[in-house]
Amino acid sequence: MPENGKDPRDNLKYVSDMLEQLKVLSAGSGGPFLTYLLDMAKTEASERLRAAQDRSPSGQK
Repeated sequence: MPENGKDPRDNLKYVSDMLEQLKVLSAGSGGPFLTYLLDMAKTEASERLRAAQDRSPSGQK
């Protein structure tokens, strides 16, 4: 766990959730390329979260 006491998985979950909301907003305003980039960023955050959960002793939080 980092010095600030926050679990990195919590941060990754938050980022993933926020990116999903931004993606929905972007899609509603007709920004296909921005929506694509946000989707790619969300996919990356989700994959990192999954990897972090796989490395944790309990398998997930």
